Amino acid sequence: MPGTSLIRSWLLNLYVHRLPPFRGKWRLLRPFAPVLDGTPVRSSYGDVHLGFDVGDRTHLLGLSGKYGERVANEVKSLRPGDCFIDVGANCGVFSLLAAERVGPDGLVMAFEPCFGTFTKLVRNIGLNGLGNVLPFNMALSSLTRPDLLDNSSAGHSGRFAIAHAPVETGERIMSLSITDFPGLLAFIDDRRVTVKIDVEGFEHAALQGLAPILALPQTKGVVVEIDDRNLGRYGSSAEAIFGLLRQHGFTRAGPHETGQHFDAIFHRNPAAARLPAPAAARRRHRSPGIGAAPPARRAPRPAYLPRAAAAMLALATGWFAFESKPFVKPAQAEENFVEEALQSFQVAEMRQHLRRSPAATFNAGEVGSSARIALPILPAGWRITDAQLFPSDSGPSLHMIITNGKSRPISLFAIRDDHVAPAQPAVLTRDGKTVAYWQEGDLAYALISKRRPPAELDRLAEDIADNVTS
Repeated sequence: MPGTSLIRSWLLNLYVHRLPPFRGKWRLLRPFAPVLDGTPVRSSYGDVHLGFDVGDRTHLLGLSGKYGERVANEVKSLRPGDCFIDVGANCGVFSLLAAERVGPDGLVMAFEPCFGTFTKLVRNIGLNGLGNVLPFNMALSSLTRPDLLDNSSAGHSGRFAIAHAPVETGERIMSLSITDFPGLLAFIDDRRVTVKIDVEGFEHAALQGLAPILALPQTKGVVVEIDDRNLGRYGSSAEAIFGLLRQHGFTRAGPHETGQHFDAIFHRNPAAARLPAPAAARRRHRSPGIGAAPPARRAPRPAYLPRAAAAMLALATGWFAFESKPFVKPAQAEENFVEEALQSFQVAEMRQHLRRSPAATFNAGEVGSSARIALPILPAGWRITDAQLFPSDSGPSLHMIITNGKSRPISLFAIRDDHVAPAQPAVLTRDGKTVAYWQEGDLAYALISKRRPPAELDRLAEDIADNVTS
């Protein structure tokens, strides 16, 4: 009941923030995890709320304000309309704080590769009602490729890291280089940019993947975690990171702390805007606007969507490098498919909300054929108005917006994967959204809508299912 949830949230906030710290404070709450987990609790860093997770020490550090002060202080310096890029966002405490600071005209891009942690990030974005955060279930790296995430540090998600050596268990993830996804620069537009990176030793590779954004003259600051032990696992060092940032025109600011573990702050050297970009950046990024002052309110070029689609296809092809895929039980495979459909729906909603200019022209057929996904034949009066590719465990997935011009548009999600949905459309309601989903050969489809009655969405799914092309 809503009243019970409010009381539970009030009591938990009282326990977290009013009760003085004592040994075992969190341990006392663990038996109540089934009841308390997910309950909104205010972070000590500011007026943002996180879904409670007593089993994750990283979450508890963000809740109690013990992550440190340097990142928080840089977030406080953000201005309305800025862009904050959070690499290693975890459950999103700094992303949420930044979203509050930059306001509705600003933008936050949050990158979190661990799927379980990413779902908590998305949940927390929803808890705070924020429409200016774009979450990405990816890592950033010098190369766009599939990677393995070592998630063996149970109970401390902040210690999950790209596997630097063979591991017995791990999670398949996608690493992204912004070089291969220049469409992201269109979202940034002419906003001032601040970057935060905390990826357990993988910082140097993440900075290399961010080269096009570091080369933007409006990128004013970078906060990067330095941990000599973690960096050494990847053959890097603090000096290598400092040198890379100097090449991009950044100067270290604040106290020059030394030691094994600290956050280093870098600000743009005013003279750097007049310097040419590093040779590697010039060689690989030739599009106007990178390394030169951007025109005011530049609009994405018409080629944006095909470029983005091609980049996402490059992401997806990496998944096929794996020779085999672990067996997943049918019920779990169906649940994974529904979750992917809902995630694509939420990201597409944010994408529509953040778009500053009219949608770019595109050819939905080309996008679909590149991903080897057959576009359905829609009932009379219905048409596709937008299409976007997403990476998934099964390869590229395709998210489309369809409309009949009379009522609110509907999302149509498609993926090439067999045995993940029933042969006849099934309908469920989750988190205020209705999903109708079905399997057609080795393709699976899902319709998602917020306001349409389940019976109506089911009828539309039946009509589309009868006309899917091979």
